[in-house]
This record gives sequence, structure tokens and C-alpha cells, in this order.
Amino acid sequence: MKYFSENNWSSWKYDDGPLFARSKTAEEKLVPVYKKLKRPVLPLSQEAVLAAKSTKEHFPDKKFNVFLSGGLDSELMLKSFLDIGEKPKVFIVRYENDINLYDVSLAVTICSMYKLNYKIIDMNLKKFFENDAEKVAEDAQCDRPRMLASMTFADHVDGLSFLSMGDMYWERPHDDYTQKAEWKAIELESDFAADRYNILHNRECVHLWARWTPGMMLAHTKWEWFHRLINDKIFGKLGNSSSKLQGWQEEFPNVIPREKLHGFEKVDPLINEFEKFLNNKFNGLPYRRQYEMSLDELYIMVTGQDYVANDV
Repeated sequence: MKYFSENNWSSWKYDDGPLFARSKTAEEKLVPVYKKLKRPVLPLSQEAVLAAKSTKEHFPDKKFNVFLSGGLDSELMLKSFLDIGEKPKVFIVRYENDINLYDVSLAVTICSMYKLNYKIIDMNLKKFFENDAEKVAEDAQCDRPRMLASMTFADHVDGLSFLSMGDMYWERPHDDYTQKAEWKAIELESDFAADRYNILHNRECVHLWARWTPGMMLAHTKWEWFHRLINDKIFGKLGNSSSKLQGWQEEFPNVIPREKLHGFEKVDPLINEFEKFLNNKFNGLPYRRQYEMSLDELYIMVTGQDYVANDV
């Protein structure tokens, strides 16, 4: 059995169809499916070590490959494996013309901090979008170009690979800060697409390790930063991505400060051109579905109780 999270606690379906399904029509409703967490949510530092131990229990005889992006989530994944005595092979993907030089430099610095060897994998994004991205988009049923390249990282190595994507995205429904708004947790179809791609290719790869366990996915809701964000105390924010470093610094005060980048800033015209291509190919962008939940709705789906009852 292939695992994409602990006991495959996190999955998806369309309407009332099977789990881990492929989409059949654009009219279907995307529905995330969660197995219940039956213990309190712990701080992220503790959740990550438990997740690392759980990962090793699921794959006891496998050697791990970690793709280190230079981001907060991938560093935590690497550190957590090291904390349990697992020393993975570390790979850093470098795009042409220093497109992601900032991220690569951070990843190299992290390896130096932990005295780890690493291997650079060179990937040409321009050639990828010219030659390979269309097939990846079809296989993954994904029309978000920025997601596509990472789905192929595991193709470059042997064995079991891990990327730490999949942290929960939060969104404010409007930008009028004179009006109180209820922030929503957003499950994006494109995150599930990574698992769908690996299932189709029978590939051993955990793409969304940032949600390996329910506790990993929910731990950030314990941070004071998160409470300030969803109560509109960080003026002007419409999402959680650009300010989440503040939350990390609460629990990990020595974390290296870093900008929130996606590695494609220098090739936005290429991304936009390919998105137009997909729009024509698919007669629209049919794989942009999302599922929205309030904080209480998310907690009820994952734990069976609302946020207050979980004493977070």
C-alpha cells in the first residue's frame, strides 16, 4: 500500500465518488476527506518529531530522499528526520540563469548548518514548459503551472522522496478592513494533484509532508500570530503566506529569516504564457476547485470538535 500521509488520513473525493480519485467532469465538487485526530494538537516542534517517527514506521526499510527548497517547511522536515536519527540524502533543485538563486542559497546554508552533504539537480524550466509540462498537467489534472515542475523532482532520483508542501492556506474573503471578516481555510485541488500524479505513475513520493499528520496541519493554529491574523490585527493581509514567518519565529526564534518566494518570480511571463496554453487546451481552467472551511469547520472535520473544545 502506498502512503501519502500517516495511514492516508488526508485524501479527497469528487461528490460521493472514491477517495484519491481523478476528476471526470468540471461540474464535480471537490471534497477533502480527513480521518479524525484523537489526541490534543501539540506545538509544531513536537508534532514534527512525531511525524518523522511515524514516517519511518510507515517506511521502515526505505532510505529517504529529501528535496530541500530553502523554505521553512522543508527545513523543519529535514531537521525532524535528523532528530530521530534518520540521515536522508539531500537534493536541491537549481533552475537555469539563477532563477531560484535565493532559495538555493538558503538550502545550501541549511545543509552547512547541519553539516550535511547535498546534491544539486539542475533543471531547465524553459525546456520543461516547452517539452514536458503539458503531459505533467494532463497526468496530474493540474492547471496551475507553478505546481508542475515539483511533481517531477522524484523522477531525478531513486528511492522514496519527500517534499514538504501542503501547509494549510488561509484567506480573508474581502479587502475591506472596516468590515469584520471570517477567515477561511482553503483546500486547493492543485495540492491533491501532486498525489494524483504520483498514483498514476506508481511513484514513491510524499509530496505533502507538511501535513503528514493532522497535528502537523493544525499546529500553526496555536500561534499568537495566527490569532492576530484571523482577527484582522495584521492590517491589510488577505492570506497567511506573506506573514507566516512571524508565527514560525514564535516557536523557532532562531530560524533564519527569509522572504516568502515561490522560485518563479523571474519567469512570470513564461508561467503566464503556459497558463494561457492550458486555458485553451482545457477550454478553461477546470482544476482550480477549492474547498473552504471556517476554523471551527476545519477542526470539526479533523478532530470531531470545534476549535474552542480542542483547548488550543
